Amino acid sequence: MTIAQMEDYVRDRFRVGLHEFIRQKVEVESLYDYEVANSLKIHGIQIGKLRRAFGISKGNGFARRFEGRYGKGAVNTFKEIIHKRENTLADAARHFGFSREYARQVYRKVYRRQYTEVFRKKLVARERKRLEARMKTKRLRPLMEVMDKMRSLGFSPCIRNDGPSFTIVANGHKLGFRSTSKPVSLGSKKRYYRISQGTGSNVHYDFFICLCGNSGKGVHYVMPRHVMPKYGAYLIPEAGPDESKYAKFKEAWRLLTHENQTKEVS
Repeated sequence: MTIAQMEDYVRDRFRVGLHEFIRQKVEVESLYDYEVANSLKIHGIQIGKLRRAFGISKGNGFARRFEGRYGKGAVNTFKEIIHKRENTLADAARHFGFSREYARQVYRKVYRRQYTEVFRKKLVARERKRLEARMKTKRLRPLMEVMDKMRSLGFSPCIRNDGPSFTIVANGHKLGFRSTSKPVSLGSKKRYYRISQGTGSNVHYDFFICLCGNSGKGVHYVMPRHVMPKYGAYLIPEAGPDESKYAKFKEAWRLLTHENQTKEVS
């Protein structure tokens, strides 16, 4: 049977083109070449040549047999289990009631690749998630302590997540929070803390709360936005008013009270 004859036969009997017919039988129904050929009463070699010419991969008969044994949709269920980052082959094996080694074979036959590389990627992803959780906790701890500090002073602050950073709202003011625990030496004696403006739209802040030092022992600066340099400030907690223009903002929580909204900020 020529290709033209096969095309006419398929269109007449199945109401689709030859290409669509072969793709349906191989990719959806997971039939082997000889099974497709039997439905057309031709040799399997001819279907193999056509399939390769159409760019269609060889049928995966294993999926059909697997679902025949474990039920319709079993392959998709296996994929859903394996796809989850926290799951392993053992989880899939427990779900279906077979061994972990057989789960490895199922993975190889379903995905046509070894599970080893996927397992390595999962380990890397889990470690990254664990580190991100640790870093998030590390970043949030100073913020939570500043919230507690403000509450102890009679404020009622709340936190709003504005994209890449957090905004503290208190007494109608929007406060940006910045902190650093590592001082840098300045000359031979003094040490300063560099506070960066950070990322995000800082023009919407009214004040910056800058924490210098380790949590529990740090010094807070309450700095109006217009006095915060574009590229950040260099703060020296030990410096007095004659040594640093930022000294007057040290622990200046009074600036956030209503009676001081327009005072002492220039």
